[in-house]
Amino acid sequence: MSADVFVYLDVVQFSKNGVQNRNQIKTQEGAAWLTLPIKHHLGQTLAEVQLAESSCGIKHWRTLQANYARTPGFIRWKTELEELLTQPSQLLLDVAIASVDWMLEKLQIKTRVIKSSALEGVSGQASKLVAGICKTLEATSYLTGTGALSYLEVNDFEEIRCDLLVQKWKSLEYEQVYPQKGFVPDLSTLDLLLNCPDTACEIISSSGGWEPHPLNQ
Repeated sequence: MSADVFVYLDVVQFSKNGVQNRNQIKTQEGAAWLTLPIKHHLGQTLAEVQLAESSCGIKHWRTLQANYARTPGFIRWKTELEELLTQPSQLLLDVAIASVDWMLEKLQIKTRVIKSSALEGVSGQASKLVAGICKTLEATSYLTGTGALSYLEVNDFEEIRCDLLVQKWKSLEYEQVYPQKGFVPDLSTLDLLLNCPDTACEIISSSGGWEPHPLNQ
């Protein structure tokens, strides 16, 4: 939402036990993982990872239907969601990008989106890879979450005159299914969209901002 260009980092290795093939929703029992089973061996990039079952999304569709059927967003978009989730797919990347693109559309986010694999001359790892992408795109600022601060090197960005801006995030409470379980923060954006389709974008905008990296100031 804040970026001029958003890059799908599809050239990096798959990270086991991360959120590249799974995310959480809310059920009667509280937060629950929706996981795409994969066929994976060490060293594979995200673009190479195959799904173990081409029709694994059917199970997830049924789980969403069981838990969100009465929410305004599900009622509005259930036909699209069923088509999105039950479409047979071979690659994890295809499903991941399709699901994010769908949510971006519903949030009316018009940011330019590209894959890092489509950029020429970009190489390196970790901080140097990200800085190389920024240089290729002639970026003057790079927006990062706090999780990347463990590997991003400020010097790599200073060399290309690109500022590092760090996300400040606090999940705002909104109406959810199963209120007796209490509010569960930081679920998939899908939970927010299905519960609050008309105000989801506003809620996200109100939940955070950006501040300079401490070493950039």
